[in-house]
Amino acid sequence: MDWVGAAQGLAWVGAAITDAIALICLPNPARGLVVMTHHMEQLPQVMLDRYIAFFGFSLFVALYGDLTVLAAWAAVLAFMACADTVIYARIGKPFARHLSAGIAALVVLAVALIAMISNGAA
Repeated sequence: MDWVGAAQGLAWVGAAITDAIALICLPNPARGLVVMTHHMEQLPQVMLDRYIAFFGFSLFVALYGDLTVLAAWAAVLAFMACADTVIYARIGKPFARHLSAGIAALVVLAVALIAMISNGAA
């Protein structure tokens, strides 16, 4: 196996682990946090780490300039923002900022897809 194959294999391992974590959290997110050894009192710090990571990857995507990567990242961001919108809307909490972020990400996704189609890349 060469280094490319090893890197791709490790990417699949990472995807499988992330899938397992999602499946652990899916039936009961609060219990999933306990199983994953997250603590509610540290959630603001954990979210800060996540937002710094999101910024870093968003910066990478912008600098890298690949439309496929941009479309995939926009889809991920749109999903997260729209899912948060639904969570907050269901319990009557303010959700306009999450909805705005979801719509913005969907616009980026649409523009990236249009660019891919118009360039013959899709």
